[in-house]
Amino acid sequence: MLYDYKAVGQRIKSARNAKPYTQDYVSSKANIGEKFLSQVECGKAGLSVNSLVEICSILEVSSDYILFGNTHSKSDPISKLLKKLSPKQLNAAEELLKIFVNTCTDK
Repeated sequence: MLYDYKAVGQRIKSARNAKPYTQDYVSSKANIGEKFLSQVECGKAGLSVNSLVEICSILEVSSDYILFGNTHSKSDPISKLLKKLSPKQLNAAEELLKIFVNTCTDK
């Protein structure tokens, strides 16, 4: 399996926009240049492991998602449904699930 610069960059950009964070914010928190982050998001540059870990932490996404597009385990039905969602939609689904769980556990 090859490192797909373009797909990785698109997933980073999508996750960043879902927050919504600016390139300036993410790059300063990750200790990388804003221009470099722009190149990564455009698929013109790759990341070091350290930078990948920092960006994943800042964006609150897994490296598995950034590298391969995997959101969760493929075996359970909920994960299969969640895999179809964008990072922004995943955030909304998480909020709905929190409300549901809180409602169920309040009784």
